[in-house]
Amino acid sequence: MMIKEAVLQPATPAMSAGTPKATPNGAKAQDRIARRAYELYERRGRQDGLALEDWLQAERQLAGASSQ
Repeated sequence: MMIKEAVLQPATPAMSAGTPKATPNGAKAQDRIARRAYELYERRGRQDGLALEDWLQAERQLAGASSQ
């Protein structure tokens, strides 16, 4: 009896719940979040190690601004 080896699919990057799909509007939203996160990074004195926190804070700020 011949045993077939399982074919593994390449891993795909995990997306956070707030990450938009790859659409023109989604890409624009990601660009706005990235710019805001970078502003937060600069305001903090370019301290490394808090990129995720900056990204999440930027998402919250921009979501709050768009709902007003």
